[in-house]
Amino acid sequence: MGDVDGDGRAERFWLPGPTDGDESGPVYAEGHDGRYTELPLADGLSGQIGDINRDGYGDLVTGAPYDASLGSSPSTHRGGEIQVLYGSAQGIAPGQKPQIIHQDTPGVPGSGENGDQFGMSLAVGDTNGDKFADVLVGAPWEALGSVKGAGQATLLRGSATGLTATGSLAYTQDTSGVPGTAESGDLFATSTHLVDVTKDGKAEVIVGAPGENLDGLLWTARGSAAGPVTSGSTTISGTGAGLTREYTEIDFGEALPGAHSTV
Repeated sequence: MGDVDGDGRAERFWLPGPTDGDESGPVYAEGHDGRYTELPLADGLSGQIGDINRDGYGDLVTGAPYDASLGSSPSTHRGGEIQVLYGSAQGIAPGQKPQIIHQDTPGVPGSGENGDQFGMSLAVGDTNGDKFADVLVGAPWEALGSVKGAGQATLLRGSATGLTATGSLAYTQDTSGVPGTAESGDLFATSTHLVDVTKDGKAEVIVGAPGENLDGLLWTARGSAAGPVTSGSTTISGTGAGLTREYTEIDFGEALPGAHSTV
């Protein structure tokens, strides 16, 4: 839900997940009559809304993480992708062609590989206080060298011209200042969230890694005028949060309020 036409009321969007003939997931917008209309050029299994270009209208960001290697529609880029539909005084028109960003987009860190699941999680928020919404994208199955399923979160910047890879940043457990070490199956960035915890106008980055050890963890980095600061960033594990493991793994950090696809 979000206001994409600037009338002060939130519009609703429905992303039902994979369907016959559209494994990347159709996207529907609710009209004023309560009926849903498909946005035929858009795909996604999860979505978030924020004002990326600061024009006063919310923009819809969707994640389409499944590529052909996972049995998905071959129209999805290798490794997964995100799509952006921009709001206006008329809302989001059904015929609008989305902006598509993936790991092979110039300026985006890394490269698209089979099964990375870039776009599995999404979060939208202003991390540096410039009033442009940024987008934090999770690719939990990103391999770091021979370390499979280590995971990576990528921060894309909002700007007057829309979402851009210029100045984008990637975070893993091997990033300087991030506690811990990337290991196979950590699934770092299975969930992502941007929220201004300190109320200074700059959203903090929160990332879940449910495969870390047997209890999972959350990583948090504070926002600043230069963007998220890894120095002094912190983690908390499931057991550190007071959870007790009995018969199975705790998977702490598997879900956060940011968009997270579970299909």
